Amino acid sequence: MPRADGELETYLTLLLADQNPALAAAHDEVYPERITEGIPFSLTLLYPFATRAEVDRYLESVRTFLADESSFGFELVDLAQWEDGGAVYAVPEPEQPLRNFMRRLWRRFLEFPPYREAGADPPPHASLTYTGGEDRAAIRIRVERRLEGLLPAPFSVTEVALMEEAEADRWRLRETFRLGA
Repeated sequence: MPRADGELETYLTLLLADQNPALAAAHDEVYPERITEGIPFSLTLLYPFATRAEVDRYLESVRTFLADESSFGFELVDLAQWEDGGAVYAVPEPEQPLRNFMRRLWRRFLEFPPYREAGADPPPHASLTYTGGEDRAAIRIRVERRLEGLLPAPFSVTEVALMEEAEADRWRLRETFRLGA
C-alpha cells in the first residue's frame, strides 16, 4: 500500500513459495488477495522499507549488512491467529535465529521501523489471511483444513528479496541478496 503521501514502497522479505510449492498453492487459495497484489508466499522481514524513489541509496547498505549474515533454517510448524484483526499466520521454529536476524536488520535501518511502529517487535510470521473476517473461528478452521498435512515445512534462508510496488498495491521482485555473499 502506498504511503499517505502517495510514494510507492518497498520491503524486505524471505520468498518461500519456491521451496514448498504445495504450501504456496495453499497460501494462494486461502489468501487470494496476494495473487492480485503480486505477493508470493513469504515471510516479511521489514515492511515498509525505503520508498521506491529513495531505495537506490540504501542498496549498498543492504548488501553489506546481508554479506555479514549467515544462512540459517527454520520450519513453519503451526498456525496462530492475531488477537487484533484475526488474521491467521504460520509460526516458524526455531524462532530465535529468525527473530535475532530481523532485530539486527531493524537496528541497521532504524529509520524504517517495522510496520511503521517505533519500538515494535513483531514476531516472525508467514501470513495466510488478511483478516479473521466476520467469523474468526471459521477462518482459522478453513486455513487449518487447507494446510492439513503441509506442516511442518522446512525452509532454508540463503537470500533476502527486495520487493517494490510497481503501482499502488501491485508488487514485483526488485532484487535478491545472498546471505554471506
